[in-house]
Amino acid sequence: MARKIPFLGLPFDALTMEQVLGAIDGFIAERRPRKIFCPNVSLLTMARGDPKLRRVYETCDLLPIDGMGIYYASRLVTPAFPDSCSAVSIAMRLLERSASKNYRFYFLGTRPEVLERAVVNVRRQFPGANIVGWHHGFFTEESEPEIAGKIAAARPDILLLGMSSPKKEFFVHRNLGRMGVPVCLGVGGTLDILAGEYSLAPEWVRRAALEWVYRLVQEPSRLWKRYLATNTQFLILLILEIFHRMFYRSTNPTESGAGK
Repeated sequence: MARKIPFLGLPFDALTMEQVLGAIDGFIAERRPRKIFCPNVSLLTMARGDPKLRRVYETCDLLPIDGMGIYYASRLVTPAFPDSCSAVSIAMRLLERSASKNYRFYFLGTRPEVLERAVVNVRRQFPGANIVGWHHGFFTEESEPEIAGKIAAARPDILLLGMSSPKKEFFVHRNLGRMGVPVCLGVGGTLDILAGEYSLAPEWVRRAALEWVYRLVQEPSRLWKRYLATNTQFLILLILEIFHRMFYRSTNPTESGAGK
């Protein structure tokens, strides 16, 4: 397993996509409940102000970086991350591999009618995907034990959580043992993309760290305030981290030189 690399307060895993997929295969073989989340710029800044959310991320079995924004920003303070492993990319790769791996999926999230379309589209696009159950994402905390019980009874290998944050993180944190799913993967809006509600940003857009702009164009009224706030906070955090490291190196020249 790749070593943990702290970046702006979260202990990310320095992983390639193939390493993530290999780890998931291992989790499924072990049959022990695990949780995987992939924080992007928005979730990283959210976790900075929410100790409960930060605790969920700190206890993840895998915490890859999501989004080229974090990837490029991390290069200013550490060269440790080999790539960005977004939640949607991981989910798509798992669906592509489902026929050869015999993965059993459960979908949890989004609106009922959107979820139904996602199931239909996945079965058409990925004929080998075995979807053993699904449930919409609009439920109360009081109904969580019932939903977790249904998921456990379906015995999926992979639970794709297409809910907003921090709802999906807290749901998994409270119900991980009750569900017993080897891979609980937070995938955000991936179920909406699979349903055709929104389109996935082209590769060149993602590599240019402009995926947030692509999403903003599709959902301006819902996302503009969030992106304005989180992107600004992230930029401030990054600048402070750079200055902190510069000051630390200037006051500890021997130690900073020793690592070269």
